[in-house]
Amino acid sequence: MKNQYPERFYILDFFRGFAALAVVLFHYRVFYGTDVSVNQIVVNQQPLYNIFFLAYDHGWIAVQFFFTLSGFIFYNFYLNKISNNQINFKNFFILRFSRLYPLHLLTLILITLIAFANIGNYSFQNIDNFHFLLNIFLIQSWGFENGPSYNAPSWSISIEILMYSIFFFISLRKKFIFFSTIFLIAISSVIFFKYKSLGYGGFCFYVGGMTYLVYDKIKNKLITENKKSNVNYILFFVLQIFLTIFVIKKFNFSSIELKIILLLYFFPLIILTSIFLQQYKILFLDKISKIGDISYSIYMIHFVIQAYLISILSYLNIVVNFNSLLIFCNYLLFLIILSYCSNRYFEKPIQKYIRKRLFS
Repeated sequence: MKNQYPERFYILDFFRGFAALAVVLFHYRVFYGTDVSVNQIVVNQQPLYNIFFLAYDHGWIAVQFFFTLSGFIFYNFYLNKISNNQINFKNFFILRFSRLYPLHLLTLILITLIAFANIGNYSFQNIDNFHFLLNIFLIQSWGFENGPSYNAPSWSISIEILMYSIFFFISLRKKFIFFSTIFLIAISSVIFFKYKSLGYGGFCFYVGGMTYLVYDKIKNKLITENKKSNVNYILFFVLQIFLTIFVIKKFNFSSIELKIILLLYFFPLIILTSIFLQQYKILFLDKISKIGDISYSIYMIHFVIQAYLISILSYLNIVVNFNSLLIFCNYLLFLIILSYCSNRYFEKPIQKYIRKRLFS
């Protein structure tokens, strides 16, 4: 019997949601650097630190994991369609524009409103006409900017848009895709030293793409009908994950060395392990993956909530104990509910409308 390879990987969807929440937890520290916090930040005293310590300490790297996941997913879903002329650039662009831009525009407007209302003491960066235009055209992280601006987390969406466009054009010549991907990884490594955000985004996105190309070559050999063989492969991958974690904890790697290990080996390893695990029809997989559906909403909205909360609390001269578990849980619950509502009642309807009107 021929193996079926799903276009949607449920475990990877779960990881998208997990990564979004890791970024949220990492940015929780923003609350402490303001006049509305009772406490100064002590990282290991943040709520549930013993459980979420990796996110609190290193959650920033979840954005790099996002890029890697995106690269893998796009190569998997679009590479053959583009190379076989099943989708043109216009339709490809509309698909991505309708998914990303409406929420980006909404959060941009919301940040603009609270910034110009000028209530409280929240410190906004680069709120000016120049950076507003960069954000309108989603090019705020292409090297023209003076630093973070408006809805700061949207920097990664700006990079994603550029990576999508480059990916489309290299996919037109599929026979060169391996060399094109290697070239882009190498170029991104150089760009990193001048334009850090661009370098990070390109490197991770195309490492994700390379992970797909490796997977595409080995899947027929490794994914078999023999359950015992599949279990052995999964155990091998899991062992590699734990071995990598052990090595990272055991040896004092420099920051650059650690990033190389994580970005070039650990993240691809997690992706490949997840794909092999999905071959087993685990009942709850499609359920827990639902968090992935609102991962973009969580990622884009959390900074807006923080900006509004801090501004309003500061204006009202209210101080809060952000170490409180009750405050923390209510913040997360409110964010998740708002993200769900945004995804269901704002993003999806507008996405459907744009595609209906513009898709050819």
